[in-house]
Amino acid sequence: MKRVTEPELMCSPLQVNAYADADFSETDKEIIRNLNLLLKEAEKKIDEHTLIVDLGCGPGNISERIALQWPYAKTIGIDGSLEMLELAKRRGNQLCENYGVKRLSFLHSDLSVLAGELLPLDDLADVVVSNSLLHHIHNPKTFWNSIKTISAKGSLQFHRDLRRPGSPEEVLAMQKEYLPNAPEVLKTDYIASLHAAFTVEEIRKQLEIEGLSRLKVFEVEERYLDIVGIF
Repeated sequence: MKRVTEPELMCSPLQVNAYADADFSETDKEIIRNLNLLLKEAEKKIDEHTLIVDLGCGPGNISERIALQWPYAKTIGIDGSLEMLELAKRRGNQLCENYGVKRLSFLHSDLSVLAGELLPLDDLADVVVSNSLLHHIHNPKTFWNSIKTISAKGSLQFHRDLRRPGSPEEVLAMQKEYLPNAPEVLKTDYIASLHAAFTVEEIRKQLEIEGLSRLKVFEVEERYLDIVGIF
């Protein structure tokens, strides 16, 4: 099945509200667990000098969990959708009020800006995380150039994304299995995202072309892939 791109940004109120109401807690928890394991394996210390970037943060659910897990680090969620960031900021303010989180912030920046080496951050990131971002990007080179721009040497990279199935029939079967009762906007987006996703082999080739072969990509369960390593 050939890749079919989808819109890079989620800006419609219908999408924003649907993602705000959706329960991704189990996947989010798994990402934090895996990130914690990767940090331990890399013997990477997280302290008050650490900058963690959640790239393509959307409504901020992963950013929030990072800020709660490592409250002494500085966490920044970056997204190109102002509508998503408005939601993320509101949720971040509630997190501050309810849990005293003080080092979580959000930044509006398009990946094309980051890929152009225009760094909107005060420091380079020590940890860079993304969840379901790469498949949104029409030209993956933009994603990898963004990583190169914002990442400090020796930074830990952890990027999870969907993995493209082999046929449209598999796409529909996965939608029915994993989002049987979701709102129509989420079903439609999920189908589009599976069509837009990359295969493991495609990403391996991207990493080789970009000089990032030290990052490794592997399949996770039926529908995901993880890209991990030290930059």
